Amino acid sequence: MLLENKKVAVIGGGPVGLTFARLLQQVNVNVKVYEWDKDEFARIKGGTLDIHNDYGQIALDKAGLLAEYHKRSRPTGERSANINAEILMDEFPDKEHLYDRPEIDRNDLRKMLLENLQPDTVIWNSKLVSLEQQDEKFVLHFENGKTEIADLVVGANGGMSNVRKLITDTIPQYTGTTIIQGEVLNPNETCPNFKKLCGEGNFAVIGEQKFFFSQNKAKGALNYYVSF
Repeated sequence: MLLENKKVAVIGGGPVGLTFARLLQQVNVNVKVYEWDKDEFARIKGGTLDIHNDYGQIALDKAGLLAEYHKRSRPTGERSANINAEILMDEFPDKEHLYDRPEIDRNDLRKMLLENLQPDTVIWNSKLVSLEQQDEKFVLHFENGKTEIADLVVGANGGMSNVRKLITDTIPQYTGTTIIQGEVLNPNETCPNFKKLCGEGNFAVIGEQKFFFSQNKAKGALNYYVSF
């Protein structure tokens, strides 16, 4: 096997990095995930993810986690309105398509993935600041002063990743769009009319080069995005 007796370093403990680590561990590859969060409880906010059956669910199936994902996720309806709050579409997946792309809270997905990794796979409080190639290995330098060596480095920490510099000199460009994210913890009490408009699933409004999108989380909170 190509990675036999090799060490793999995954930079970023998000859904992709953790899923990739799980896949490698299933074939006994030595892998560590380096995540800059202090611990698994550092970020408790965020919206929901819909993982599609013809894309992300394929990876979860190979990782032996598809049944667990279906257990923790939920089929979700889609609603849209115009800028006058008039409902244009309100649909819920039929019985045959309930789990084509169910939603799961980001924290629930991370918890599921962490529970199915070997102990101490994720090295927390490890923000990568630079890396360099020495012979056939890579030396990774972290903000906490630690240094690690790996045979293969996988960047799974977003478009601004420091790993990116070794692959391309193309710099991410600002597109001119700004997104503001927020969360209402008790929408039924604090904004019942707004919650009624958003419904129990996903809700979207597009108009005048602006975009509003909301998601209902597992415990009733309302996550929203405003883009302009």
